[in-house]
Amino acid sequence: MTDVDTVVIGSGAAGLAAALAAASRGADVVVLEAAERFGGSTAVSGGQVWAPGNHLLAGDSAEAALAYCHAAAPGRDPELVGAFVRAVPAVVRAVEEHSPIRFRLVEGYPDTFAELPGGRRARHVEVDPVAAQGFAELLWPSPFGAPVLTNDEFFEHRLFAGGAPPFAVIEKRLAAGEVTLGAGLVAGLLRGCRDAGVELVRGRRVRRLLTGDGRVTGVGTDGDGRLSARRVVLATGGFEHDAALRSALLSGPLTHPVTPPVQYGDGLRLAGAAGAQLARTGEYWSWPSYQAPGRYWPDEAGTPQAQLVLHERNLPHVIWVNAAGRRFVNESSHNCALAFAELDPTTHRPRNLPAWAIGDAQFRARYPVAGAAPGEPLPEWLLSADTLDELAASAGIDAAGLRDTVTRFNAAVAAGGDPEFHRGETTYERAFGDATAAHPNLGTIAEPPFFALAVRAGAVGTKGGARTDHRARVLDWSDRPIPGLYAAGNTAAAVFGPGTIAGGITIASALTWGWLAGSAEPAD
Repeated sequence: MTDVDTVVIGSGAAGLAAALAAASRGADVVVLEAAERFGGSTAVSGGQVWAPGNHLLAGDSAEAALAYCHAAAPGRDPELVGAFVRAVPAVVRAVEEHSPIRFRLVEGYPDTFAELPGGRRARHVEVDPVAAQGFAELLWPSPFGAPVLTNDEFFEHRLFAGGAPPFAVIEKRLAAGEVTLGAGLVAGLLRGCRDAGVELVRGRRVRRLLTGDGRVTGVGTDGDGRLSARRVVLATGGFEHDAALRSALLSGPLTHPVTPPVQYGDGLRLAGAAGAQLARTGEYWSWPSYQAPGRYWPDEAGTPQAQLVLHERNLPHVIWVNAAGRRFVNESSHNCALAFAELDPTTHRPRNLPAWAIGDAQFRARYPVAGAAPGEPLPEWLLSADTLDELAASAGIDAAGLRDTVTRFNAAVAAGGDPEFHRGETTYERAFGDATAAHPNLGTIAEPPFFALAVRAGAVGTKGGARTDHRARVLDWSDRPIPGLYAAGNTAAAVFGPGTIAGGITIASALTWGWLAGSAEPAD
C-alpha cells in the first residue's frame, strides 16, 4: 500500500483547489481522476467565479453579500453561507498566489437578483487567458468552440446576441496556446498543482474508502489498488449521468444534462458507505438544454452531448410554450428551467414538458438558433413552417393555443412589456439580451417562416451530496465530522438553493470548499 498525505478524488475546480491548497502547505498529494480527461464539469463551463468582496472589486462588503445571499436563498444554513462569504475573497487571492492564474472582473455579469438588498451588477471574476502548456488536449472539449475568449469579450462583442467574433484575438490566442473560461481555470489549476508536486492520475476510479480506528484511512481503486492517506477529499461531481440515482432522488425531471459523462454519483455512494449524512439530494442546478442529433461526447459510450439554450430564451422574437401552446415562465429568467418541475395535478406528469422555443424570421435574421448563425441554413432536424398551424402540427402543439398565445404576446410587446411574466424587467435579463434591439428581450413573432426548437430539462450538475461543516469536513448523521473525510463541489450538499442566485456560484462554491478541504489539518 502506498502512503500519501492527501488523496483527492476528482479533477474539477473543487478537486484541483483542494490539491493545490494541500500541496502549498507541504502535503504529499495525489489526484485520482476516473476519466481519461481532466476537468469534469468545470472544463466545459463559462468559468465565472462569483466572488463577493474579491480584491479586484471596489465598494463591496461581506455585510452586503450576506444580505443578498439571505434574501436570494432564504432558509439555507447561515453558518455555511457565512463561511462561503468570508472565505471566497481569500481563496481567489490564494489561487493567484499558488498558480499561474490571474483573475479579472467580469464587468457585464450581474447577480441573478441584483435588485434585492445587497445585490450588485458585477461580483464575478474569471481567468485571464492562460497558457495551457499541454493540458488543453487532456480536457473535455468546450461547447463554446475553442475556449479563447473571456466572458467580458463575449459581452463586449455581443456574442450572446449574435455579434461578430473578434477573429484577430481568437487567432492570436490560438497561436499562443492560451485558453479561457472553464478550460482556462482548469488548465491554470493543473499547472499550479503540477508545479507544486501534485501527482495527477487519469483513468483511476476509486471504488471504496478504507477505514480503521474510527476514521477514513485511504482509498481502494480499480485493479485492487490501495492508497493510504491522512485526508481524503471527495470531489467527483454529482450524479446527473446516473439514471437510477436521478429517478430515485431528484424532485424534478432531468433528462439532458450538459456536463461531461463523468458524474455517476461515485462521491455520493462513497460518502454514504462511510456513514455520511446526505442532504439536498432532490435539488439540481437546472438549465434548459437542447439535443442536436449526431452530437456526442468523446467517451467510449458515445454519450449524446446536450447544449445549453441561451439565444433561444434571452433574445427578442422567441417564446417558450408547452404542448397546450401556452407560455409558462419568464424565458429570460436565470431559473427558468425550474418550471419544468411543475406537475399537472390531473396526470401527475410534468405540465410544461415537452417544451418548445418558438421563433420567427426576425429572430433568424439577427441571432443564431440551434447553432446555425444568421444566413446559414437551418439544421434539417429543426422544425420549420410557413404558418403557426403547420408548425404546431409538426411539433404536436395545440394549434389554437399557440395562435392565441402568440397573438396576446405580440400585443403585449407592441405595448412595451410582458405583463404576464415580466420578461426583461431585471438587470440580469437585460444583460443577456440584445442592447441594440428596441427591447433587449422582447420582440414580436410575426414573420414566417417560423421555427420550433425542442427545449429539454437539462442541468449543469446535481446539488445533493455529503453534508459538510464550515471546514468542508463530512458530517455523520449525528452531525459529527468523520475524521479524515472531506467533500467539495457537487459531491457536497449545496450551500445555496434551491435555484441559483448567481452565475458561477457552482464554481465559486467548488473552489472555496475545495480550498477549505485542502487547507484543513487532517488530524481534525
